[in-house]
Amino acid sequence: MLLEASRKYKLDLTKTVFIGDVGSTDMVGAHTVGAMKVLVLTGWEQGSLNQYRDNWAEVEPDYVAENLLDAVK
Repeated sequence: MLLEASRKYKLDLTKTVFIGDVGSTDMVGAHTVGAMKVLVLTGWEQGSLNQYRDNWAEVEPDYVAENLLDAVK
């Protein structure tokens, strides 16, 4: 989906910021295309960082935000 959007809208994904709340999908997807990764602790909350962390252990978020406003700032 990210690659499709990149082609359709002529986006350089290495210059984008991807904000998501699920490590195993959002953070891995962003990592795969070289985007900056911001994990928000809403939605899955601490679950992405704790009990599900082994599902995406090879990827580190660039920033962990408390909520969307924190991520944007």
